[in-house]
Amino acid sequence: MTTDPRLRAAVHELVAAIPVPAVAPPVRPLPSRRSWRPVLAAAAVVVLLLAVGLVRLPAAPSAPAAGPATLPRVFAGHSYLTATVSAAPAGAAIAIYGYGQGDLPFQTPQLIAVGVDGRTYREIDLASKRGRPVDAPLLKSPAAPVLLSPDGSRVAVADARGPVHDVAIVDLTTGRTRSYPVPAGSAMQLLAWSPDSMRLAYAAAPYRADSHGDPRVALAADGELTVLDLATGATSTVAGQRGVLDATFSPDGRTLAVQVGTELRLLTADGGSTVIPLPDGHRLGGPAAWSPDGSRLALFRVAAGSPSWAAGYWSPSGLAVLDLPTGASAPLDTNATTILGWQGADLLASNSDTIVAVPPTGPARVLARLQPGNDHWIDTVQLATARTGDLTVRDTVVDRGPWPWWLRVLTTGLLVLAGGVALMVLRRRRAR
Repeated sequence: MTTDPRLRAAVHELVAAIPVPAVAPPVRPLPSRRSWRPVLAAAAVVVLLLAVGLVRLPAAPSAPAAGPATLPRVFAGHSYLTATVSAAPAGAAIAIYGYGQGDLPFQTPQLIAVGVDGRTYREIDLASKRGRPVDAPLLKSPAAPVLLSPDGSRVAVADARGPVHDVAIVDLTTGRTRSYPVPAGSAMQLLAWSPDSMRLAYAAAPYRADSHGDPRVALAADGELTVLDLATGATSTVAGQRGVLDATFSPDGRTLAVQVGTELRLLTADGGSTVIPLPDGHRLGGPAAWSPDGSRLALFRVAAGSPSWAAGYWSPSGLAVLDLPTGASAPLDTNATTILGWQGADLLASNSDTIVAVPPTGPARVLARLQPGNDHWIDTVQLATARTGDLTVRDTVVDRGPWPWWLRVLTTGLLVLAGGVALMVLRRRRAR
């Protein structure tokens, strides 16, 4: 090894000139912070998908569909997921039907409107509210008395909770309700719509506390026949017609047939009155009784042994048809007990859960069936009588409309929570 100091100095200088990269000191990773931004973003996406796809917004109200109305071959059963008329109106109805209640707790009656398309279903929520006593809202009770207009655009709603103060008209196209006052503290029974759906006949009498909500007790003795004009809001009382419990308008709207006790009377617009003889054990068949050609009236045959049927307490045992020109009546071959309207010469009727067409002679044929469910039974069936002449019957899908608000809120919350939990689990797995 050389000892030359100059050589050693040159070597040291050469080594020092060689660049050496600096080594950074080790950096400890900062602890990760959990961010809620991805969770909130996922929640927003879930809510958007829910609003757009799963829970549909109410459709804009539509005018009655052109062409023949459709009657579903099988009506939808009872469901708490049916949208209400006030929240999501679906237009004119071909039918309304109601569910009474069984023996299970917290059951609620429902009155359902079926659209003229045969597939849209909406609950007439005002009828359900007015069917519950004010002092016991959870008490089981049927929906309030109602009457569907001939064109299916309106439903008249009375009140089953006690003394009546108004009659409400629900517009099925807009969902709005208009109230028309009646004498305060009345017992009331809806009787019949005029063919143009612009006048409503009803009976009213002072309410009796011993009636237990049944208006027939007061109406049979003191009920006054009243006609409401929806165009003006004016009412007129028909003099000399106390105790009316059933009525029907003629096809031209100029005559009103009423049952007063055991008498059938034809009342004309000019104040005239004609008594039509009725066969023993028969009575007027309600608001849909008059045939479209004006020549026939459908009648109820009263079951033997019925209680005071003149006062409205009676049980029908069948149906008959009265020919007005001749005064002759003929029984019909059916066990149906509710008259719904006419289709040509055939009478449309129902017997709880079946709608039938009854020809003048021969057996009835089944048109449609209703489905009791959730321990409920069918207690009301009505048709839009002006649309029954050419209605079609077919199988249809069921459209109950948007879910109730409480279910939408609950479902949205659960989906947001589930989406957030799932995203947090995925983040933890990636961090391992």
